[in-house]
Amino acid sequence: MFLSGTYELAIDNKNRLSIPFGIRRKLSEERDGQAFYVVPGRRQGTLALYPEKYFERLRAVEPGDDNLSDAAYAFRQFEYSQSALLDPDGQGRVLLPDRLVKRVGLDASVVLIGVRDHLELWRPDDFGSFDGEMWPAYPERRAQTVDEMKKLAPGLHPGVSQQSLTPAE
Repeated sequence: MFLSGTYELAIDNKNRLSIPFGIRRKLSEERDGQAFYVVPGRRQGTLALYPEKYFERLRAVEPGDDNLSDAAYAFRQFEYSQSALLDPDGQGRVLLPDRLVKRVGLDASVVLIGVRDHLELWRPDDFGSFDGEMWPAYPERRAQTVDEMKKLAPGLHPGVSQQSLTPAE
């Protein structure tokens, strides 16, 4: 599974969000499931949506509760209490929990982006600012990121050269 792209969407008055067909067709029922888990995003003011079975596989390898410090356990309690399973209807819409939509400040207009293994819901102005900040230093930030990934997973990017990191003029 590889999720990418930027989609300008709307949350309807019942808090339903239509997952674009291009994303839904990438998900395998057997491997990923058709539902999503929604959790607070890594970036404040966003929500992250993970394909159901993928999220469950990720979380299945976490250490048990008794192995966690009180602080880590408290965070686990909080994060899981803020999570919800979103089953799509026949039209590919998911019902977002009102408490999460309000907590992160989403309105009817949203931007949905693919971020490798998950989706993120952003407020349009926040995504516009982020997008505008990233473009001016794109080649440098890409090179830094590839260097970091090489350190974290040596051999993962053997064909990447500095020349391939610089966009064509």
